[in-house]
Amino acid sequence: MAKMLDGPVPNGARSVSWPWYHHELTTELTVDARELLEQYSKIPPEEVETHIYRIRDKAWGIFPWPCIGEFWWLSFGLAKHPLYHTVILPRLKSGDSLLDLGACMGQDLRKAVFDGAPPGKLYASDLFAEYEDLSYELWRDRPIFPQHHFLVDDVLASNDKFMAGNLMTRLGPGQMDIIVVNMFLHLFDYPNQLKAATRILRLLSARPGSLILGAQAGVVTPTAQPLKPPFDKTQDGATRTIYRHSPGSFSKMWEDAGRAAGVPLRPISVALEKPGASDASQAGVDTGLESVEKRPFTAEDLFGEGPGVRKRGGDGETGRLYFSIVRS
Repeated sequence: MAKMLDGPVPNGARSVSWPWYHHELTTELTVDARELLEQYSKIPPEEVETHIYRIRDKAWGIFPWPCIGEFWWLSFGLAKHPLYHTVILPRLKSGDSLLDLGACMGQDLRKAVFDGAPPGKLYASDLFAEYEDLSYELWRDRPIFPQHHFLVDDVLASNDKFMAGNLMTRLGPGQMDIIVVNMFLHLFDYPNQLKAATRILRLLSARPGSLILGAQAGVVTPTAQPLKPPFDKTQDGATRTIYRHSPGSFSKMWEDAGRAAGVPLRPISVALEKPGASDASQAGVDTGLESVEKRPFTAEDLFGEGPGVRKRGGDGETGRLYFSIVRS
């Protein structure tokens, strides 16, 4: 069975000596994160940092993802997407449904609610059931965010288990207007990315204009990469690899997934934004929000007829892929 995790937590992975376990907050507590914790969660300003450390260490105990150790769950990846303010929020406010896959502690959904999206059609899904209670502990919003909208599931489970799982039975195929896939697919090798993409498309609404969007690590030249310790080996000792996409390879994968799922797609928009493409981050400032108009996407890219594959900024080989996949 192809699971995201094929065994127990690797030996030593929960050590706090790994470089991605940050012992102190520096730039991670942005203006936006503090605002959400103080105004949405009603946490007194003097208690915010202690609250973050306590939640982070509980999440580290669930599974020691590097993004947990680095406080990446305070960065609100959906709100950084170039289409968030111009397309996503208006559609949510008009009644569209949204599923956040790999939602962790539901940070992107809480940010959307704070920004005016009704919570009734927002859904989160993750492999770890423990994240649901921890998300309410983090955001202190049980009266606001629906408690039955966290769906534990594995998009790489066997076909029988996936068909009987929460995504296909509690939501059902063809039900989601918007699906968010942030920093998620790049955890897998190419065959499992294609498998996940095909299943994600099956969840997408049949309504033209329904869309999948997100961001992930990208490269100029696509390649398989072996993972580094402590996540480098499968349970049977084989080397675990992941696949890093270029804009072109990522588009092709979704085109193949669309054909496999029988879902017609518009030309896919993918942009590789390299380091240095936008203004340098300043301590306490979430530049992804302030400089959204400088990002490589616009609503025209999303709904236009031409492909949107572009490279932007910097001379390096790596960066972040921003993408949207729209049903035709």
